[in-house]
Amino acid sequence: MRVAQMIDRIHLSGGAERLQQTFAEALDPNQIELTVITLREGHPEAEAKLRDRGIRIATFPAERFGDPRRASALARFVRAGRFDVLHAHLVRSTILAGIAGRLSGTPVVATLHNTQRRSGVGPALQIAERWVLRNIVRRVIAVGWETARAHRELLGERAIDVIPNAVTEPRVLSARERAETRHELGVPDGAPLLLSAGRLVPQKAISDLLQAFAKLRDLQPAPDLRIAGRGRLEASLAREIEQLGLGGRARLLGLRSDVPRLLAASDLYVSSSHWEGLPISILEAMAAGLPVVATHVGDAPRAIGVDSGVLVAPRDPAALARAIADLLADPVRLRGLGIAGRARVRAEFGAEAWAERHQALYAEVVERRHSGTPWEANQCAS
Repeated sequence: MRVAQMIDRIHLSGGAERLQQTFAEALDPNQIELTVITLREGHPEAEAKLRDRGIRIATFPAERFGDPRRASALARFVRAGRFDVLHAHLVRSTILAGIAGRLSGTPVVATLHNTQRRSGVGPALQIAERWVLRNIVRRVIAVGWETARAHRELLGERAIDVIPNAVTEPRVLSARERAETRHELGVPDGAPLLLSAGRLVPQKAISDLLQAFAKLRDLQPAPDLRIAGRGRLEASLAREIEQLGLGGRARLLGLRSDVPRLLAASDLYVSSSHWEGLPISILEAMAAGLPVVATHVGDAPRAIGVDSGVLVAPRDPAALARAIADLLADPVRLRGLGIAGRARVRAEFGAEAWAERHQALYAEVVERRHSGTPWEANQCAS
């Protein structure tokens, strides 16, 4: 089966972008021939990982989103590629995939990745996406149950297939590798290491995390905090670290390609988001055996459950600080939550089963296309 997946950009950060890498790693190459279409140049290292797996990348940049020449070129490329399915991720790619699919006669599938659309998506794009999802897309996938629920009104009567996010199991660091990584990060001997990873944007509420961390300064041993990621708030967060007097104890690491290594070297993962879908970062932390303190948003509660971490209300740095302090004061519970989290991810969020569900959905779309069965009458939610 020839499949083209379209995403705005191939990157090291961002849940949708990391899922692209996960699918490439988990797919059965005997069943799927994958091409990735992007709207702008991506991170060289992330693109190299895909190419090393024999995956073709085609990029269609444009100075403005609505450039008709790009839409026309995309349609020609999709038609020439004779793809069985075109699968879109994120708002802009969904709109353009809808146009290319309609012009080329290729069935389109789209994935919804978040419960809200607040960052960089204006009303015109939201209206265009809604029209495409309702009128062109054959199957709509949500990365979690709360994401599906949040978009029911957007899609009207359209059903949504819930295929929860997944992660691959990371490599376990040796004791020496773990110690070396902590040394590279400047973590003092004996200090608990807290980690957070993701885009530095308002949604992730890193300022809340810094305020919570400032309340932990009197703990013994005092913890350290490292934050991996890039985004438009990077400069303001760096200033806030200085204003709060956190000095070298809290550091922004920038964009990292070795997040699994950072997770393996840490003691506790913290997510302070104001809203989410099903956070990849939390699943990755659990897969690495880290206990999690996270805000009660999106499908974080379904991922973490009652035995893998602690949930607190969003926008409450004091509650976040108390949860972190309580766990750090109880090493036995801390270790138990990490063990349970790893087992939970293995059982419920494994990459191979996740990729197989996508492949099965593609096969259904292709079968209905060839049989001439009207897709509107045959949608079924999972």
